[in-house]
Amino acid sequence: MQKVYFISGTMCTIDLWQFVFPNLENIKPVHIDITLATSFSEINNIILTEIDEPAIIVGFSLGGFSAMNFAAQHPEKVKNLVVIAANTNGLNDKEIQLRKSTIDFLEKHKYKGISKVRIQQFLHPDNYQNEKVVSIIKKMDSDLGKEVLIRQLKATSSRVDISEEVSKLKIPVLFISAENDALISSKEIKVIANNTLKGRHVSVKNCGHMIPLEKPEEIAEIIKLMI
Repeated sequence: MQKVYFISGTMCTIDLWQFVFPNLENIKPVHIDITLATSFSEINNIILTEIDEPAIIVGFSLGGFSAMNFAAQHPEKVKNLVVIAANTNGLNDKEIQLRKSTIDFLEKHKYKGISKVRIQQFLHPDNYQNEKVVSIIKKMDSDLGKEVLIRQLKATSSRVDISEEVSKLKIPVLFISAENDALISSKEIKVIANNTLKGRHVSVKNCGHMIPLEKPEEIAEIIKLMI
């Protein structure tokens, strides 16, 4: 049975994949928890200790960026990459300042959990009232809590542009985006895929940022075809 390693995004746990894993016949999914990391260097070390190489890695959002960054640093240890709802861009000054302000606010105030407005930013409008999906997002946020949120924001604020490094990867890289993702541009990801040596791009329709929760069966089928 083929091992495939999964890395979740910011404030996401293994629960992110709960509808994907049951649809992965002949695949043994292994979740890599990066929530304790305080830098991308530490994320790389966590991945190194978890994988059998050469590895097939699937990453979502922050997990997708982390998987690409790892592959760029350790290309010999990766066989295939599946990158979901993530691009290769670094953070601009405005985004860095926003994170600093958010961290400062969180450190001084009680965290009341992810808001309804924030959840809706992650979802396609069709899923605003999808209690199953909404409750999972709330649960992941609650399970991880304020401490992890601050740590992840700090750890990923040093995100640099890795477009050039990823474009030179000699392994297959499948980029999956959602047409209605309000956070990551599907058109931008298509350009990145086209500029990557062995890059391919698949766009998912009627879906927001939380692709593994909103379109799990579709994602499972795409992953099986890639492997």
